[in-house]
Amino acid sequence: MSQRETRDQHVERTVDDVSSTEQLTQTIVGAVVETTGTRPTDVDSLLYDVVEPDALSSVLAASTNGHVAFVYEDCGVSISSDGTVLVVPDPACVGHAGGTLLGVTEPP
Repeated sequence: MSQRETRDQHVERTVDDVSSTEQLTQTIVGAVVETTGTRPTDVDSLLYDVVEPDALSSVLAASTNGHVAFVYEDCGVSISSDGTVLVVPDPACVGHAGGTLLGVTEPP
């Protein structure tokens, strides 16, 4: 089994400024790389192939208590408007929808 197949840890990171597309993108990709145990050059798809990074940062910056979840590189990615990025090795943890943006929620 490869390291990627036996992964079982999650990675949590924080983005200081969710309105910064560059910071957000680097944090997400870095956390996915760490979770999967791969090198950045071995990532199969660009984040842009899954979600539009500018729109993602705009949505998060406009919300005070929002949350976005999607699947990227066979990992569940969850980002809160407070800048918390959580990447888990099991996409079912955020609900697998073929790598599409699953939702933006803001509690009442």
